[in-house]
Amino acid sequence: METVETENTTVQSDADQVEILGLEEFRKKEPGICSIRHIDKVISKPEFCKASNFRGLVYGTFVIPSKKNLQISHNIFAFCLTPDKLYFIDEGSKVRKKVRAMEEEYDDEIRTPLVFLLDFMEYLIREDLYVLQGYEKTLSQLAERMNAGTVADTGKDFMYMRSELNALYTYYEQLSNMAQTMEQVVVQSGDETAQTLLSLYIQRVQHLAQMTHTLKESLTQVLDMKQAKLSERQNDLVNLLTIVTSIFTPLTLITGWFGMNFVNMHLLKEPWGYTSVIVFCVILTLAEILVIRNWKIFRKQ
Repeated sequence: METVETENTTVQSDADQVEILGLEEFRKKEPGICSIRHIDKVISKPEFCKASNFRGLVYGTFVIPSKKNLQISHNIFAFCLTPDKLYFIDEGSKVRKKVRAMEEEYDDEIRTPLVFLLDFMEYLIREDLYVLQGYEKTLSQLAERMNAGTVADTGKDFMYMRSELNALYTYYEQLSNMAQTMEQVVVQSGDETAQTLLSLYIQRVQHLAQMTHTLKESLTQVLDMKQAKLSERQNDLVNLLTIVTSIFTPLTLITGWFGMNFVNMHLLKEPWGYTSVIVFCVILTLAEILVIRNWKIFRKQ
């Protein structure tokens, strides 16, 4: 089997079964397919991962979030699978690079267009498990740092991670729907290799979706724990302010009253008057501290 590469195509098979074209090139190559309005609309404006089956044609789009920036960067392209040929519709060179890398890694001697597409779909997600394990490790580190109090504010990190996990979960759900759409085509083809590949692909996508869902739940639990710790700190602060207020309010009243220096005020003209007030304030403060301490011990019991 020989591999042929041209400027617009990447082909692996003697029958030229796989071809990569730009949108206008594909329209010129397959005017009959593009004359079907809903097919042309889908492949010209990819919005998310989807696959459709129409009279023996399987067509759809891939919108693959970049693992380096899940919320902004995406690899976007379309595909169209006929009974004897697979087209990738891509305006750039990313699909060509991925196909070339897949061909170098996989060493299948015979590939039908359907098997090639399924191999390619599996190739797109083969490193995703390591990506999710990286999220799991990062989440554990952030939780440990938060518990240790070494990070002043982890809220932005957690919210950013939540957005990325939501994007990944949506992506895997879309891939699962694609696989279900293609299942009927694979069964009708009678190709056992394609059936095996699709079955394994569905299992892997479902596993990735489940793992992402578990990470989302773990993140929610950590955020709840963070909120509980924040509430606990706020309660401690309120309790401290309450204690301070309880202690100093009587002292403020006493010092404010004697500070007015009324002429007929008791103890004002006595030489030991202010001294007795100071001693009384000290005794009152010690008594308040003792009462508050015993009250806190009683509440804990």
